[in-house]
Amino acid sequence: MNGLNQLLRLQKWTLDEKRRQAADLVALIERLQGDIAKLDADVAREIEVARTDLEASRHLPPYRDMMAKRRERLEQSVADVTLELERVREEIAEAFGDIKKTEQTIQNRLERKRQAAARREQIATDEMGLEQHRRKAKRDS
Repeated sequence: MNGLNQLLRLQKWTLDEKRRQAADLVALIERLQGDIAKLDADVAREIEVARTDLEASRHLPPYRDMMAKRRERLEQSVADVTLELERVREEIAEAFGDIKKTEQTIQNRLERKRQAAARREQIATDEMGLEQHRRKAKRDS
């Protein structure tokens, strides 16, 4: 039983680690999405400046190309991290299932021990009853 309890503790620790990992990935996705929004806002600001400034308007196309490439990299990072998050979520579901199986195994073993103890107690009670019956029958005869 002790081995199962240790296994259960290890499984719970693993599940907690996977949950922490998932939370970190969610935070990273949110940060990357925030970076994309900031980048879009910066580009919109530069476009507004370029409408009134001739010098800025000449530098706008290369700036927009550079920011578009940066945005693509950020979007690819979001996609990659999202895939990783899905993989971790699958591992979380699997770890949770393992915990439930181990808990059920522990419960089954405890129930079998309880039933065995109840059987032993019943046998002892039956033997005491039989012995009392024999003694009474012996006295009566």
